Amino acid sequence: MSNLGEEAAPYEPELLDVLRKMLAWRSTRLFAYFLLLVAIIIGAHLRFHRLARVDMNGDEGASWAAASEPTLQKVAEIEQQLDPGKFALYDVLLHEWIGIFGESLFAMRAMSAALGAIALVLVFIVVREVWRSMVGETAVAVGELTGAFAALLYATNLEMVLSDRTMRMYPLTLCAELLQITFFVRAQRRSGGINYFGIAIFTATMIAANFASVFLIATEGLWLGWMLLRMLGDVGPRRWAVFGPGFALVAGIAILLPWQSGVFISSQGAINVGAYDWLRLQPISWPYTVMRDSTGDERLFWIFVALAVFGVWRWWRSARVVAEFFAVWTAGPLLAVMAVSYLIHPLEFPRYVLISFIGMFAFAAFGAASVRSAVLQTVLAGLLIYLAVSPVQYEIRHPYEAEWQDATILAGQVVARGEQVAVSPPYCVNVVRYYMPPERRAAAMAMSNDCGSASVLILSGRDITPQKQIAAAEACYPRLLANLKLVEVRAR
Repeated sequence: MSNLGEEAAPYEPELLDVLRKMLAWRSTRLFAYFLLLVAIIIGAHLRFHRLARVDMNGDEGASWAAASEPTLQKVAEIEQQLDPGKFALYDVLLHEWIGIFGESLFAMRAMSAALGAIALVLVFIVVREVWRSMVGETAVAVGELTGAFAALLYATNLEMVLSDRTMRMYPLTLCAELLQITFFVRAQRRSGGINYFGIAIFTATMIAANFASVFLIATEGLWLGWMLLRMLGDVGPRRWAVFGPGFALVAGIAILLPWQSGVFISSQGAINVGAYDWLRLQPISWPYTVMRDSTGDERLFWIFVALAVFGVWRWWRSARVVAEFFAVWTAGPLLAVMAVSYLIHPLEFPRYVLISFIGMFAFAAFGAASVRSAVLQTVLAGLLIYLAVSPVQYEIRHPYEAEWQDATILAGQVVARGEQVAVSPPYCVNVVRYYMPPERRAAAMAMSNDCGSASVLILSGRDITPQKQIAAAEACYPRLLANLKLVEVRAR
């Protein structure tokens, strides 16, 4: 027995070292999945809690008006009138959702909230896949920890929560974009028909959900160009890691070609009639300010920056390509939007670059996962949750939205049955129709330039409506019946 012990002794340190590494790997994965579970619980609560607290807004009114049409063909027709320049994918899905769950405000917004919760899990999946594809299978554990931190930042981010609580197409767009990125990075690790098919299908899906997805495509084109430059001396299979995903992107765009002419014509019409005039050209510092403001707390933004810098320093030798991908993911859509804004038409709107915010979360999580102490990781996660959730809770408890429902009820009490109610700005007319009894919805109409025949006006948008238009409305309807939050009821 003693001889056996003497023979085994030299191998004990090596065996113990292997066991320690296995336990560390397992504890890292366990903490990652625990963190993901926390993110799902907090994220779902923030998205569904008191979801119908605030009234419908003008953009939501357009979504409801299109989705509530009786047939899918009619949904597509109305969507092009109310939301020109976009495909009707979101409105079609909302139409089917309404058919199952009804058209209460909570039910309709719940589709966005559910998609936001799904996107939270997709953030984890795509960030993990970036590590697997660009570093290797040995990086799965750290990739999962990075993905869990990124999911936590998504779950608690002010801009993301507010977007996911709104009845619009942005959560659907993000789900499609995250799936597309997943297949995009997988295709660079290993070619295969499934990966290329996934790129093509979800490229088409995300464009059909919102035209702003073209900014992600431009970013991916930039990344493939960068990869091609790095491979100038290579030939053979490695080149296909660039050309394969590139061809799949082109195929995804080609899927929508039969419908793109109609969408392009409607978008040109929208620009010509001033539908996008509310967007103003922003200063050159816009990328910084929009990223900072999206966190709801400037301290949190600078923590993100510090974590990203720490991650780059920590992984510069072994995982620099991951840092490069996260940097391009974050900056690419912002730069693409600015290029379009300065060269064609202003489009610098935060929800057109939500995918950049997720890149920022991934970049910050890149640094958070670099912290080696489990205790420090737990403290860091708690600090991030505390700083992020506070502004979200404040926004939910103190919403800054127009009181359309009360204004519509008051206007309905003032006018006789059969009389019309004017609405300004015109794109908000569908909000008033939503809050009117179904049999009286036809009475709501957009205010005409010549005052029209309506005896009552519901007026909002003083901060975005030209002063000349406000003055004309006040001249037509000089009597103020009620001054509610961000909305007035006026009479002749």
